[in-house]
Amino acid sequence: MLLLRPHHINCLFFYQGLGYSKNFTRGMDKLVTLIKENPYSKVMFIVGCDAICNDCPNRQVNNCCTTQDKVNELDYSTLQTYNIKENKVYTFHELIDTIYKNFSEAKFNKICRSCNWYKRRICTESIISCQIEKWGL
Repeated sequence: MLLLRPHHINCLFFYQGLGYSKNFTRGMDKLVTLIKENPYSKVMFIVGCDAICNDCPNRQVNNCCTTQDKVNELDYSTLQTYNIKENKVYTFHELIDTIYKNFSEAKFNKICRSCNWYKRRICTESIISCQIEKWGL
């Protein structure tokens, strides 16, 4: 089972091959490949460090993030906006069906507006249709 911070479901869905470092990018590539090859992979949301955090330069030795308040805000906004629950098991396919087939710019902006990738315009509303096509929706 894949443990994910709630906001990382967006990071996986909107991932474009960019990252903080080569190690981080390799880790993301592996996760995206795993999920695409097995869309019924089980996912459980946790508000804490997850598989994506392993190679993030913002992760501290105590498993906190240097931007802990911000990532918590992203997590709780994601849980609320998508009406998903912490510590509940989903399949990635189920998340695609319930979240991304009905995704909107308003949801994207509400959740992601405080993220640095969003602020630097790496992730923008224009990515939505591109990624929906990429994931075959």
